[in-house]
This record gives sequence, structure tokens and C-alpha cells, in this order.
Amino acid sequence: MAHIHIKRAHQLPLAEIKQKAELLASNLQGRVGGSYRWKGDSVHYRYSGVTARIDCATEEILIDVKLGFMASIFRSTIEDEMKETLDKHLG
Repeated sequence: MAHIHIKRAHQLPLAEIKQKAELLASNLQGRVGGSYRWKGDSVHYRYSGVTARIDCATEEILIDVKLGFMASIFRSTIEDEMKETLDKHLG
């Protein structure tokens, strides 16, 4: 099982970070399927062979993804795309 862990600092209000996390989860669901739900300030996403959590805080955002065997083949591509998306929306 592969693991992706990304942490980024930001200076946005918590409500705005949560909106961006919602958009990210919604886009992911639209592109590849799966489902997500909010639990407090965290989005939990599930899809076959993938579990992910986006923790939203006032000064940072944390993304934690666990990839099953088949999804782990694309680990570097997934991680690169996630970093690019974060940089685009937080920069």
C-alpha cells in the first residue's frame, strides 16, 4: 500500500480553505467516482483501493492518501497532480 502525505501552509480564512477542499473532493468524485463526506473540518474520500482525508485548519491544509495495490502504480502521478493543484489554489 502506497501513502501520500502533503502539508501546505496558507493564509486563507478557514471557510475559504473548506470551500476549496469541497471543490477538490467534488471534482475528484466527478472525475473518478467514489464518495466523500465531511467530519468536522476534514473531508473523507473513498473509492475502490483509495482512501483520503483532507484536514482543513486555519494555517495549514493536510492531505493524507492511502492507495491500494492497483492505485499505487500511479502514486507519483497522483502526488504530482495534488501538489500542482494545491500550489495553484493556495499560491
